[in-house]
Amino acid sequence: MQAILSIRQEAVPIVKSSLETRRKSLEFGLRQYRARLAGFEQQHQMASAQFAAKFSAGELGDDVAWFEWEFVLDAMRETEQQLELVKSIRL
Repeated sequence: MQAILSIRQEAVPIVKSSLETRRKSLEFGLRQYRARLAGFEQQHQMASAQFAAKFSAGELGDDVAWFEWEFVLDAMRETEQQLELVKSIRL
């Protein structure tokens, strides 16, 4: 679905700058989440996809570390979605 947004011409540079700042912020966050996930994967010798399947199936228990890993994985996925959305905006 597409929407049309009407802004004054003189506001275009401000909007572009804001979008660029948001893109950079999301990319930075994504790098941070991926680094944290790599740490979990190395520590537990398990890929995040494998972890997610096992955690969802209740195979890993309720250790705080598992919930932290799940949070970071969800945050990374949400950040990826937001980044794709920001990248899709055309002015």
